[in-house]
Amino acid sequence: MGEVVIVTEREYVKGRAVFEAESRFGVQPASGDEKSLAEAVRLTGARAVIVGVERYEGLLYEALENSGGALIARFGVGHDGVDKERARKHGVFVTNTPGVLDSSVAELAMWMIGALLRGLGSCDSRMREGDFSSPSAGWEARSRLLAVIGFGAIGRRVASVAHQGFGMRVLAADIRSREELEKIENRSFEEIRAHYGLEDYTSDIDDVLGRADIVSLHLTATPETRHFMNARRLGLMKQDACLVNTSRGSLIDEAALYGALEVGRLAGAALDVYESEPYKPVAEGKDLRTLKNVFLTPHIGSNTREANERMARAALSNAGNFLAGHLDALNRVDR
Repeated sequence: MGEVVIVTEREYVKGRAVFEAESRFGVQPASGDEKSLAEAVRLTGARAVIVGVERYEGLLYEALENSGGALIARFGVGHDGVDKERARKHGVFVTNTPGVLDSSVAELAMWMIGALLRGLGSCDSRMREGDFSSPSAGWEARSRLLAVIGFGAIGRRVASVAHQGFGMRVLAADIRSREELEKIENRSFEEIRAHYGLEDYTSDIDDVLGRADIVSLHLTATPETRHFMNARRLGLMKQDACLVNTSRGSLIDEAALYGALEVGRLAGAALDVYESEPYKPVAEGKDLRTLKNVFLTPHIGSNTREANERMARAALSNAGNFLAGHLDALNRVDR
C-alpha cells in the first residue's frame, strides 16, 4: 500500500470524511495513548502520525526514529503536548495547523462572554431544579470593556466580533509593537483601532487587567506563560469582572482562581481548557465544578464540523509534504 499515516482515533473520527477520501497514502486510525500509538507505528512502519492534545513523553519518538526522518502533525494549533526537544533528538519534525480554527475558537469565546454576562449557566441549573425565579440581573455586552490578552489571529477575531457585532469596547495587550501589528494587518494603526474598537493597545498587562469588565485569554502555552493568571494578576481584576479562557489550560493557576471565585473576589469565569484534561481539581477542596459562578465546557473550542474538516486537510497536507520531501512547505513548530 506504500506509505502509511497513523491518525489518533478521536481525530480520525472528527475528520473521517477527509481521511477516508485520502488517496496519496494509506490513513489508519490508532489509539491515542502513547504506548499503543508507538506500537502502531512500529507495526506499520509509518513515518508520519497525526495526533490530538494528548501528551507524548517518550515511546512515540523512539518508535518514529529512522534514518529518513519522521513527522508528528498536530490536529490543531496548540502543541504543548509534544516534546519538541525530544522530537529534535530523534529526528522528528513537528507541525500544527495554524489559521484553521480561528473562527471556531473565537465564536466559543463570545458565547462564553455572553453566558457570563447573562448568567446562563445559573439560569439553566435553576430551571432544571424547577426554580423559575429570576437570578440577579445580567449585563448587556454593549459598551462593556473587553480585554483581549494576546492579540494574535484568534484574539483579533474575538475583538472584531465583540466590537462590530456587540458594540463592546476593547483593550488589547500583546508583546508586538504597533508597527509590527500594522505590518500584520497591512493597514495603519488608526484603521486597526477603528476596526477593532480599541480603547488601548499596550504591553502593560497589569493596567489592562485592572480596567476590564471581561478578560479573555489568547496566549500560547510556553514555560513563560505557565500560570500567567496567578494570584497577583487575578487580584488586579475588578471585583465584578469575569475571566474567559479558550486558549490553553496552563495559563491559569486554577487553585488561585478557585480562591478568587469562592470568596467573590471575581464575579465569574468561563473555561474551555484546564491544567489537567480530562479535568480534575488541582487540589482537594478546589473543584471548579462546585462553584455556581463558573461556566465550563470540555475543550470544544475547535470542535466544529467546519474546523475539523479544515484541520484534517491541513494535517494531511503537512503529512503529504513531509512524505514527498517538501520540507519547506511544512507548518513547523519544532525549530
